[in-house]
Parts: sequence; C-alpha cells; structure tokens
Amino acid sequence: MLSDKIERINRLRKEAMSNPEFLKAAQEHQKALEDSEETPFEPKKRKYKARATRALSDLYQGVDVGQHGNTRH
Repeated sequence: MLSDKIERINRLRKEAMSNPEFLKAAQEHQKALEDSEETPFEPKKRKYKARATRALSDLYQGVDVGQHGNTRH
C-alpha cells in the first residue's frame, strides 16, 4: 500500500519534470519567492516635528508667584 503510493508519486513527479509548462511555472514561482525575500515589508515611520525647547522661566515670564491669594488645592 505504501509502496504503491510512493510509486504513484514518483511517476507523477517524473511527468511533471518532463512538462515544459510545469518547469516554467516552477521557475516563475521560485523567482517570485526570491523577490519577496529581498524586499521585506517595512511600514512607513511617522515623522515628527522637533519641538522648540523653552526654559520654564520663558513659560512663566510675567507671572508673579505671590499674586495668587489662596494656594490651597
């Protein structure tokens, strides 16, 4: 039973290897696989604008620390 399957598979393999259409399709498939391996998919990275660095003294310029009467939270 197993030997029958092996013989059948071997016969079909030999038929396929002698078929020029099969060989052409196999070569195209191999080329497609090689091309897909060379260029893997890489998602695009987002570009962010650089923020201008500002000192805290610039942010709170003109604000008097003691001007708020109630400092409880």
